[in-house]
Amino acid sequence: MINVIHYILIPFKIILFVILIIVAIYVLKRINGDGNITTLIIQFCKFAVHYLMSYNIEISDEDYNKYMRYLYSDEKFLCVFNHISSLDGLALLSIFPKMGFVLNRFEEYNYINLDDIANEKMGGLFVNTSEKNNTTCKIAKKINERKCGDNILFISPSAGTLPDEMKNIARFLRKGAFINKSNILPILIKFQDNSLSFYNKKNIFGRIENFIKLFLPENYTIKIKVGDMIVGNENESIEQYRDRVYEIMNQQYKDM
Repeated sequence: MINVIHYILIPFKIILFVILIIVAIYVLKRINGDGNITTLIIQFCKFAVHYLMSYNIEISDEDYNKYMRYLYSDEKFLCVFNHISSLDGLALLSIFPKMGFVLNRFEEYNYINLDDIANEKMGGLFVNTSEKNNTTCKIAKKINERKCGDNILFISPSAGTLPDEMKNIARFLRKGAFINKSNILPILIKFQDNSLSFYNKKNIFGRIENFIKLFLPENYTIKIKVGDMIVGNENESIEQYRDRVYEIMNQQYKDM
């Protein structure tokens, strides 16, 4: 009986989801760039969407506690994660407190007034891919100035590319996370299947069909793992450090 009710509610949940997004965009466009209000609205949408969707995130107590220990320490580091789907950000935000993403600056963010002030308040950082040196300095500054309990920077070096094989994570193409040899806490995301991955981004109807499954009563499982801290070695090149981090994370992904 409960499952029947869940299925009956699916159209209403999807309609409510669409209305929520439309209203949020409308309000964000009307507040003229107020960073505080923008932050509050985005945080509200995050929790509301998480409530409407029926996905289940699995993370061990050991891994979650590991993240919390590093969060409330003076350790200078950043988190590197494998970017599988557009759902990654929501899944990570649902689990980890006090985190922010390194985001490429897109014009679309202007429609919701997600500017530097709002992103900074959420612990994130905007970068311009055309300004490589400036990007590296921004990331290094954010890491070095972090104090105990401050937001942790999350970055994905794969740039939304596809892996060579489905059993692997995508290769790391960008170097911003590795240039300063900062310590890295690996974060692995693994979905129960490949239906929501970037493999299906060109098939709009398939994407819609796969998206709807997130509203079904049967919880869609997303696994998250926190690896051990990877320490940079001054004797290795940037490329060697990047490739070493990739190999460690790729093996951890296979073992999940």
